[in-house]
Amino acid sequence: MRPGDRVAEGEPIARRVDEAPLADLKDQAGAKRQEAQRLEEEMARLEERCRAEREALKGEMARLEDQVGRLRYLVSVGAEAPLRLSEAEGRLEEARARLTRLAVSCAGDRARLEASLREARLAEERLRRRLARAEEAQLIRSPVAGRVGEVKVRDLRPGEVVVEVVIVGERE
Repeated sequence: MRPGDRVAEGEPIARRVDEAPLADLKDQAGAKRQEAQRLEEEMARLEERCRAEREALKGEMARLEDQVGRLRYLVSVGAEAPLRLSEAEGRLEEARARLTRLAVSCAGDRARLEASLREARLAEERLRRRLARAEEAQLIRSPVAGRVGEVKVRDLRPGEVVVEVVIVGERE
């Protein structure tokens, strides 16, 4: 602000500078942002791992289903012992059970990561709102509309400057 500048009522005319709490809030919000990014990367790795394991199990199940089909035929014509068919069917059921356990495990891990990610994003947003309020609290607003009459530096201390801004109100 300089003498002669017009100001509206409520317009910021000065800012009390106290960087320490602002820097702390910025650091905390940045840490939550990094945590959210780390969780997003972890979720992508989880999805890829689950997809790869699911595809491998499906391939194994297809191979076992084919083997069971052949053994059924061979047992029906007496060329193979029923015990071998029973063992192959057991391996197929075990593969199906592993696929089910994998789906449950992946869903649980995904839900845990999603909850942590949501929590990190909410914490970051709360910190950003606190930062905005802290920045707003440092603003000094003109109590009236008018012109700046004078600007005086009243006090200089380490890390602090006190400035007086005189507003000359305008008559309606």
